[in-house]
Amino acid sequence: MRPFFLLIQSAFNFQKKQLPVIGTRLVLLLILICIFNQFWQIVKDGNSATAQINPVDFIWYLMIGALLQYSRPEGLHYQIEQEIKTGNIAYKMLRPISVISIYFFSGLGSFLFRLPLLFIVSALFLLVLKGGELPQTFDAVPVIFLLLLLSGIFISLCTVFIGLSTLWLQDSLPLFWILQKAEYILGGLFFPITLYPQWLQEIALATPFGWIGYGVSHLIYDYTPQAAFETGVHILFWIIILLIFNHISYTFLRKRIAINGG
Repeated sequence: MRPFFLLIQSAFNFQKKQLPVIGTRLVLLLILICIFNQFWQIVKDGNSATAQINPVDFIWYLMIGALLQYSRPEGLHYQIEQEIKTGNIAYKMLRPISVISIYFFSGLGSFLFRLPLLFIVSALFLLVLKGGELPQTFDAVPVIFLLLLLSGIFISLCTVFIGLSTLWLQDSLPLFWILQKAEYILGGLFFPITLYPQWLQEIALATPFGWIGYGVSHLIYDYTPQAAFETGVHILFWIIILLIFNHISYTFLRKRIAINGG
């Protein structure tokens, strides 16, 4: 386990040098919060369906969902893509630690550094913005934070999978765009999926994005232990699925390198 902790520590140290980048992301997150704070107030006043959700609950919902987007390391899938295309990944495969583990723990370390920082600052900003008013189930924040960490594992694995897709697609960017947009829509980033048509809600919850997005975020205003447990189980299920896919991709990568002679 020590090598994995060292990888996370190395990612932490690198993130300290990336504070200007993280600061920029934080500013963008706070601007997004301000915009949707005003937008939701207008929508709520003119729509009976949205009137059921308190503006304070909604803006916390938005913030929690957006944290997953702003906490992820940028460009990791592109780095994997370039190392595959140049063949440099073959040298990393000579190390005692799996190259998949190197990518995963590096991405996870970056996520673990950014998430608490962005969470604390944006939560304090929301308290000021809303005059100290709290969402309905604010006491669920520790559980939500743990589920966000679990979602971070999924996102890190997904980023690795996107990078490894270069083996088949030659370019990982299209898959990145597709999954990112799916996460926005099916994850209910901007609006709870309960506002979607029933058929689209069912599609969203049949994907991992409905659980790492809406499944986690909606607990801030509709928390029950059963809902939190169900969300955690579904996220774990999709983590296992990604582990299988990444293992298959890694096996294929090793065979391709062996065939090509390194």
